[in-house]
Amino acid sequence: MRISKPPRGLPWWCVLVGWFLVAATSGVAGFFTMLYGLHYGRASSLKWLISMAVSFVESVFVTQPLKVLGFAAFFALVLKRVEDEEEPIVPLLRHLSSPDPSSLFRVRRNSRKDIYQPPLAANIEKMKTTQLKEQKVFALIQEILGFITDGNSKLVGSAQVRQVRVRESSCLLASQLQTSLNRCHAPYSLDVEDLSDYGEGWNASNLNSSNGFSQAWQYQSQSQRRGYPIWGKLTVYQGGGYVVPLGTDHQSASRILQYLFDNTWLDSLTRAVFVEFTVYNANVNLFCIITLTLETSALGTFFTRADLQSLRLYHFTDGWHPFVVAAEVVYFLFLLYYMVMQGKLIWKQKWCYFHSKWNLLELAIILASWSALAVFVKRTILAERDIQGYRKHKEEVISLSETAAADAALGYIIAFLVLLSTVKLWHLLRLNPKMNMITSALRRAWGDISGFVIVIFIMLLAYSIASNLLFGWKLRSYKTLFDAAETMISLQLGIFNYEEVLDYSPVLGSFLIGSCIVFMTFVVLNLFISVILVAFNEEQKYYELSEEGEIVNLLLMKILSFLGIKCKRQEPVNSSEQPELLSEARHPQPAPAAPQV
Repeated sequence: MRISKPPRGLPWWCVLVGWFLVAATSGVAGFFTMLYGLHYGRASSLKWLISMAVSFVESVFVTQPLKVLGFAAFFALVLKRVEDEEEPIVPLLRHLSSPDPSSLFRVRRNSRKDIYQPPLAANIEKMKTTQLKEQKVFALIQEILGFITDGNSKLVGSAQVRQVRVRESSCLLASQLQTSLNRCHAPYSLDVEDLSDYGEGWNASNLNSSNGFSQAWQYQSQSQRRGYPIWGKLTVYQGGGYVVPLGTDHQSASRILQYLFDNTWLDSLTRAVFVEFTVYNANVNLFCIITLTLETSALGTFFTRADLQSLRLYHFTDGWHPFVVAAEVVYFLFLLYYMVMQGKLIWKQKWCYFHSKWNLLELAIILASWSALAVFVKRTILAERDIQGYRKHKEEVISLSETAAADAALGYIIAFLVLLSTVKLWHLLRLNPKMNMITSALRRAWGDISGFVIVIFIMLLAYSIASNLLFGWKLRSYKTLFDAAETMISLQLGIFNYEEVLDYSPVLGSFLIGSCIVFMTFVVLNLFISVILVAFNEEQKYYELSEEGEIVNLLLMKILSFLGIKCKRQEPVNSSEQPELLSEARHPQPAPAAPQV
């Protein structure tokens, strides 16, 4: 009999090392847990301990048993049990060792039932049918999961590809180079853009040889397309160009793109290519306008960009629309009331009305509100026009650029209106003593705050310029000065890709990032916060309740007395008189002597 060697492993003393590491890790973790508990205090530590105990009990008695039962049921019901192939060998060896030779034949006759028999034809057909049903079930599940992840997005109209070009020989050559160079390709600008119509293969002599794709070689203006200019990486491009619809299915798009490739639709005069299409997501009720941009300069460099702009054309699709409409109506009724009040104030104060910044704030809120209403009406009209156009011509290109521009303008106006309303709310909250104290503290520290803001801006500009010069020609996040500044601001917020900088330049990248974090985050910003805190502490020492605060206290006392609630009124004490009152309390003046008769 062959004796198997015991499996090799680690020495016996490694068990002791493992237990030592477990004990050390537990001790260090417990030590730091104790320190954090002392730091957080008794109440927070008790809540922490209770949450940990509840989590442990839930994991031991609920989560883990259910997990074990689930895995056991899965392995018992789903996985098949493998038959033991060594059991038939034992009786066979027993009969071979028997002195009776006839026992071997009995064993063979008895073991015929264990020999593999092919399944019946009916069983095979049944298995095939079951397998086909399982495939259909998995296909249905896969279709449902596309539905879920894709968000039920639907292509609206047809996708299109558009290019802008420059004219042939659009830049002038120096007289010294005219003999060696035939032509020069200028970068894109409005002056050199090609606006002509051509035939197939950009042949200007034959305008009708296009085989049904004449619009691919004919220029469409911005007004004809109802488009808008696009601001790219290199320059601003007009909304016109040479446009080709790609259809609504994959086969049509492939056929059109193959035709454009065979006839060299893109050549050395192309300066930008735009792929534009619109999808509608029914789950979130949003239209999304996708624009994929490929720009090229006269030097041969390429820039890619993807722009996503979402807008909502169906505003009232749930049960909240009566409430929303009522709120909008109430808002404009209040707006009309404030317009009447401000009109009376202007009539009374004349030109002095415009000398108050709060009056100008009220006037700006009124103008922004009516501007938002006008843009909202225009956006609604454009949206209805686009929806009706899509319903009539579902296979054609539907341009939502004008509606999207109106929607973006409405968003900007509303954001500005919210800003003005927040400033107005801050002004109204001056009646609150704490808010008034915060305002006074910021006013007290405004000189230091403005100085730190200038220092922060200078440092941000310096790091942006440095990162743009070092990494701008290689890394996408630093291509332009604006991109570099945006990346530096993201660094302060903790949104930063360290790997791309460190992989490209470990020494300069680590020095630049480390110095930016140290000087801007740990030094300048902390000093900025310290200045505000010092000003707040100083304001707390010398703060006096304003006249408006006293009026609010008196109003509160009147309301409480009207409700029958008794409250003792405390007279405000001037902070300048507090030291005198304290000195009199500590050293009382002697009583005057009685007059002698």
